[in-house]
Amino acid sequence: MHISMEVFIIGTKERREKEIESMKKIILEAAIKIIKDEGYDNLTMRKIANAIDYTPTAIYSYYKDKAEIVFDISLQLRKRTVSEVKVDLEKNKELTVDVQLKSAFKVFIQCCAEYSEMASIIMKSGTKAIFGPNEESVSPDENGVLILNHYLKLGQQEMIFRKLDDNISWMLITALIGFSINSIESNLHLSKDWDNLVEVYAEMLINGIMNKNYEGRSI
Repeated sequence: MHISMEVFIIGTKERREKEIESMKKIILEAAIKIIKDEGYDNLTMRKIANAIDYTPTAIYSYYKDKAEIVFDISLQLRKRTVSEVKVDLEKNKELTVDVQLKSAFKVFIQCCAEYSEMASIIMKSGTKAIFGPNEESVSPDENGVLILNHYLKLGQQEMIFRKLDDNISWMLITALIGFSINSIESNLHLSKDWDNLVEVYAEMLINGIMNKNYEGRSI
């Protein structure tokens, strides 16, 4: 069976990409465990290497430093969160935009709580990467700010939301992150009242952008 050089090169490239992805996953899992057990300040490339029986040099071929590792952790959390939010928005697409967004806000918070270890690591590292204002490192359909902008614009067009500031998407996402992180740090996400707290907070955010003259509110 003859295989063209082009097909061989493509196959080799895809196999190499999968190997890199698999290795990065192993590195990230080791880093998360070390940070959880010893704290972010005690994370080193050597400790990661020892944990997975690799040399530090091998780790550096995938990540230049621990800040880059934490950035990758933040990308994973962002992708998981945006993916779950998109599923929720699709599920509720027949509802009014205020109801859709309130539900999406709740999903956002619950997702951060579900992956609390990742969220805590990002906060303790001091990185701002979790949901940057421009989100240049992700595709448009994974960009939380663009997705939120779409629904906020729709809500204004339908007179459900009041006239909003151009930076409202980033402000709302910052508020959601702040609530999520602080709740994780104080273990509120483990309390029996957690779901009710999430409900109240999401309601508060929606109330802040509602058009006071809108009479069809169904939340």
